[in-house]
Formats: sequence, structure tokens, C-alpha cells
Amino acid sequence: MIPKISVFITSYNQKNFLSEAIESVISQTLRPFEVIVADDCSSDGSRELIMDYASRYPGLVRAYLHDKNLGIAKNKAFAQKQVRGDWLTYLDGDDRFLPRKLEYEFRCLEKAPDARIAYSDFYVIDAVGNRLQRWSEGAAPPSGYIFPQVYGRSFRRRSLFRCELIARECLDAVGFYDEDRLTHEDWDFKIRLTRHFRTVYCPEPLTEYRTHGGGISQRMPAASLLRQILDVYRKNLGLLDGLPASEQDMIRTNLADFLEDRANWTIRESADAGQILGAIKGLLEFHDLLTGSDIVRDIMYVAGRVPLSMKRLIKAG
Repeated sequence: MIPKISVFITSYNQKNFLSEAIESVISQTLRPFEVIVADDCSSDGSRELIMDYASRYPGLVRAYLHDKNLGIAKNKAFAQKQVRGDWLTYLDGDDRFLPRKLEYEFRCLEKAPDARIAYSDFYVIDAVGNRLQRWSEGAAPPSGYIFPQVYGRSFRRRSLFRCELIARECLDAVGFYDEDRLTHEDWDFKIRLTRHFRTVYCPEPLTEYRTHGGGISQRMPAASLLRQILDVYRKNLGLLDGLPASEQDMIRTNLADFLEDRANWTIRESADAGQILGAIKGLLEFHDLLTGSDIVRDIMYVAGRVPLSMKRLIKAG
């Protein structure tokens, strides 16, 4: 029996890439049950493009065109709620599936009956589609229970898997994307998802993730972005209840490394751009977030590495 796999695509002013995204889904070797395209009030001609696909593929492509901009998280949550299949996965409007994505991931799930989530390797591509790197870099990420790795962001380069294929029942258990999130809505959702369900990893790269500097994370001030990261950490602390102390310790330690890496990177970016005051302000604000005080306890080195010594602060929190 052919599985009923729903794919939802969310887009906002991504017309230059959107056709590639839609084509990559409808041309899968395992035909999707439905392709949901939710456009967040684009003004670049995306809406007309989406309606053209809906008219050419009736019964397959379902178009939702918002009259006002909802934001990334609300648009993704909206798309999730439209799903009618037994399985679902997603794609951003500027990314692409490789042809065997649905077929291979579903096959991996069939071989791992305890898993309700399949995730795979992916390529990072530039604006014109050239492959820059492979996410896993040849080292296979884990299968099974991966909640500690997801919450603690302990994958390579602190980045997470993308476009996972999950059972519809997962949404009934963990809910939808948090509509109040400005950034990191995927991380927040994956934390909840992997706390309750097992995964299977598919080692073949099956998605192409496009990086071109147009995302909200690239436009948001460093301190605001760090605040969003910390909000996700704090929001999900209750999920640590009942876990062994050693596992909680590992999650907090890995997350402290992630936060320190991210803070150092954003501060160095400001310093490299000649925004010395901005770099110092970012450091001060981040310490404020962690300690609730304006006391800066570390020596600040704006040039080069900025040591923040956060591990003990996270563990204490």
C-alpha cells in the first residue's frame, strides 16, 4: 500500500526559488499524497506561481494564500494543521528535496518499527544551487532516542537535521509549532518531538538546504537572537523532569557550549565589522540574560575569542 505522505511548503517572497521547491516535491519517486503550499502574503509574484501549480495539479497541490503576514512559526503551524495524510514532512520555499527523499525515508521507517521519525543527511547549497558542504561530514548521527542531542544541540556545527518525516500521531502528542516563536521554532518543535518519539537516521543526503543570507536570523540583532535561543531553553526545562541526573547534566553542558559558541560568534562578527561598541553591548546583554544582573564577571577581549565562561551559569539555572 502506498503511504499517505503529506508535504507542506511554506514561503514568503521566495518566487525565485519556489518553483524548484515545488517541482522537487511533485517529482518524488514516491508520490506524495498531497502538497500543501502556504504563502505568507508574498508580494513578489509567488502567489500567482502557487495558483498556477494548484490549477495544473488539482487534487495534489493545495494552495493557501494568506491575506496578511503571519510570521514563520504561525505559517508553519497553520500548514501542519491542514495535513490530511498519515505521515508528514516539510520544505522551506527556497530549499529542495532530492528525488528519493520520501521513498528512502519511508523505507527506513519500515525497517525500524519503533521509530516514528525519519531524518536524513542533507547538502548545504548557495543561492545558485552549488553544493558547499554535507551536514554530517561523513560521521553518521544517531538513531533511536536522540532527545539529549537535540536539546543540547550536540550535532556537528551545533546545527540540527531538517525536513524530518514524522507520523501524524506525533502532532497529537506534542502539538504544533509554537506560534509565538520569532526564531528557532524548528528547534523548539524537535525538542518536544524527540522527547516522546524515537528516530531512524537515513545516511543518504536527501535534501538541499539553501543559504543566502535572507533569513530572519541573519537580520536580527545579536542580543535579540541570543534571547530567542535562551527562551527555547527555558521553555522546555520541564522536559528534563524524570531524566537521570547524568543525562540532564550532559544536556546542560552541551547547551552551554552551544550558547557560548553562538555568543562568541555574534560578538566577533560585530567586532570584525568594526562595531566595537556593539560587540561589548552584545556581551553585556547576554550576561544580563543569564545572570539577571549587570555585573560582567569576565575579562572582555573584543579582538579574537571572547571568553564568556557560561557553563556554570547554565548548570546553576
